[in-house]
Amino acid sequence: MKTLYFLLFVQLYFIVLSSQGQNLIKNGDFEEYTKCPKGLINEAEEKPKVLKYVSSPNQGSFDFIHTCDDEDYPRYRWGEESPQSGEGYTGIAVYCNSIFVEGSEYLQLEIKDSLTKGMIYQFEMYLSLGDKSYIAINQLGVHFSNTKLELKAKKCLVEPDIISYEFYENKAGWKKYTGDYIAKGGEKYIIIGNFYTREYTKNNSTKILDKRNIKDNYVYYFIDNVSLKLNKYLSESIVLNNINFISGSSDLLNKSFKELDKVVSVLIANPLYKVEIYGHTDNIGEETENVELSKQRAKSVTNYLIQKGIESERITFFGMGSEKPVDDNNTENGRLKNRRVEFIFKK
Repeated sequence: MKTLYFLLFVQLYFIVLSSQGQNLIKNGDFEEYTKCPKGLINEAEEKPKVLKYVSSPNQGSFDFIHTCDDEDYPRYRWGEESPQSGEGYTGIAVYCNSIFVEGSEYLQLEIKDSLTKGMIYQFEMYLSLGDKSYIAINQLGVHFSNTKLELKAKKCLVEPDIISYEFYENKAGWKKYTGDYIAKGGEKYIIIGNFYTREYTKNNSTKILDKRNIKDNYVYYFIDNVSLKLNKYLSESIVLNNINFISGSSDLLNKSFKELDKVVSVLIANPLYKVEIYGHTDNIGEETENVELSKQRAKSVTNYLIQKGIESERITFFGMGSEKPVDDNNTENGRLKNRRVEFIFKK
């Protein structure tokens, strides 16, 4: 069954929280280490670990790079880069253009305090594509876990809670990656990487930057300044993924319910809130049909929230069609972002 994948944009308004601005990730700037790395340090082979509070969730590895390395810094096999700030940063290979290489490398970082159910957290990191990478991907994600993962395989059999559909192809300097997360409660770890198979990535999420050099080429990203902060106001848009409808229909697919349950959690945690739901489409097709389809999709989301125990008096919904795009409708990625359901929570 063909499906369309929609981004859920949620605009929320809430109180100022005292912990706003505090980075909840331990050693997210990669400045705490036990010894200076000489050469490209493979953390999977280091005993004891060089980088504090950072690990790999599977049998893969990650690299730790620091300016104190007077032998190789800043030139390594993946290219040359300087820290986004400070003196240390990391790197992972997230895809290989070879049928003989399956799996990916990941970063697993520890959260200082368990996350609170129903609260909104803003994730941020900086990325730079390695000079020797001639392919980029647009599905880097972040998974949140209550426990530390130690998988006995090169794959990471979990799903991302945050994902970006942007191609990070910058090699000169760093580019910010952001996303937002509604906590289920109790999360203590985050995992960064590509959570899809090599075959899926190749067919759906790669961008070739240089056709002459793609044989057995790796997509390698330098990563620096990973942070997670509690949102000060829920007035800023947040993005949730995997809100899915049958193509041309207002019927929600079952995989959407997990994402919508996060919105239910916010409403349950804040019983004074009311919510407005806005359905949006791209500009493909007749606008009158787009308006009606977007309205019916917003209604489907409304019905689901009611089924989960949210009072109907707290919910209103609207169909906006293609009237308010958030990106360029001339590109597929832009249209993907424009096909969305938007929530505004108010007291």
